[in-house]
Amino acid sequence: MAIFHMSFSNISAGKGRSAIAGASYRSGEKLFDQKEGRSYFYARSVMPESFILTPKNAPEWASDREKLWNEVERKDRRANSRYAKEFNVALPVELSEDEQKELLKKYVQENFVDEGMVADVAIHRDHPDNPHAHVMLTNRPFNPDGTWGLKSKRENILDENGNKTYTGNSRFPRSRKLWLVDWDKKEKITEWRHNWAASVNQILEQKNISDRISEKSFIEQGIDDTPTQHEGINSKRHERKEFNQQVKNYRKAKASYKNNQEKVINRGHLDSLSKHFSFNEKRVVKELSHELKTYISLENLDDKRRMLFNWKNSTLIKHAVGEDVTKQLLTINQQESSLKKADELLNKVVDRTTKKLYPELNFAQTTQAERRELIKETDSEQTVFKGSELNERLMNIRDDLLTQQLLTFTKRPYVGFKLLMQQEKEVKIDLKYTLMIHSDSLESLEHVDQGLLEKYSPAEQQKITRAVKDLRTIMAVKQVIQTQYHEVLKRAFPNGDEKSLSKW
Repeated sequence: MAIFHMSFSNISAGKGRSAIAGASYRSGEKLFDQKEGRSYFYARSVMPESFILTPKNAPEWASDREKLWNEVERKDRRANSRYAKEFNVALPVELSEDEQKELLKKYVQENFVDEGMVADVAIHRDHPDNPHAHVMLTNRPFNPDGTWGLKSKRENILDENGNKTYTGNSRFPRSRKLWLVDWDKKEKITEWRHNWAASVNQILEQKNISDRISEKSFIEQGIDDTPTQHEGINSKRHERKEFNQQVKNYRKAKASYKNNQEKVINRGHLDSLSKHFSFNEKRVVKELSHELKTYISLENLDDKRRMLFNWKNSTLIKHAVGEDVTKQLLTINQQESSLKKADELLNKVVDRTTKKLYPELNFAQTTQAERRELIKETDSEQTVFKGSELNERLMNIRDDLLTQQLLTFTKRPYVGFKLLMQQEKEVKIDLKYTLMIHSDSLESLEHVDQGLLEKYSPAEQQKITRAVKDLRTIMAVKQVIQTQYHEVLKRAFPNGDEKSLSKW
């Protein structure tokens, strides 16, 4: 008689479990644990039938059981890391062994592998009346290049104006964890259980077998009966209890030590930027803090810049209607001058900190604003990002910066456009002076592919490259604003001539 049994659980370091030991027990293979420097092997009277199914982006080593689970444990090293998800499922005895395997393989492929998981499958036939399968699933997706992807990321909680929010006097913005996969949701497990019952019932119907199974309880099905306990791995667990407890205590102590060691190292690296100021810089910071009436930090300068922007916007509007705002504009200009000095100082400190924490980062491919945001996120989350996670952070930072700049113009178009033009003017002036050193001009940059930059020093080349990137960004934003401007004119004057309206 076909029965429904499917139970899910996690293999995690927090519970003292080992992905290598679990894979060895389920597959019956001898596997070497690189972290512990020992092999696992569990002798079996009936050798399990095992195989691995991999998603499209998985690298070749994902098909090797020993390499796969060693890589999983190497990637997730925290004391509470979850190495894998596993489920135990009873196979219908009404089917032949080949039919059971084909049914299971099709189900695992469609429900897990096609979603991005690697599935390590082991079919146990120790007893003819209890054929069942153990399936271990990876918790992380793969990136298109075959590297491990992210399970989740942090997302700042913004207010109605799109600004970061803070709790009390905390200098760290409020954030929430955003899951990039839905594999841990209860609804997903319910879906997987339902799909297994549907798959089994479909093949039983095709073979004209009257039995059916259901993932629902007897109460949900309206059956007045007492459910029974499925006997599987639990029936022999007491035989391994003592050994498992020893392994659990050892791994827990080792993971706890390693996690604490990483915290100590990170705490030494990830102090606030004030720890990286020189003696003279601390003196300048004190003076600028007095002028700006705020402590000099990346977050505070962003808030100050936003405040000055709004103040200047309202002041210029008053000036446009004839109100005398000379004193206010003078104060704003003085504050902007001090803010510029503070920005230049922090940019130097940010670059020093970035080189220390991210020596692999290519400065020529990142802007100053991107590095500032990277250091802010590093300080906020107390984490040094690496590999694909670092690349993804930088991509998100670039998108956020462009979005913020566009939001600035949609909220304050008049002052926003004036500030953009001022920024373009300043970049061109700095670039012009750099080019004049070798008797070049802005027009000379059109021949950059013909070796123009070879006569410049590395520092000058970096400065020119950065200025060109800034100008391209400004041009892109101006193009978006111009498009938006034309759309507004079309809606306001649907029958007007577009060329004539643009001259306004």
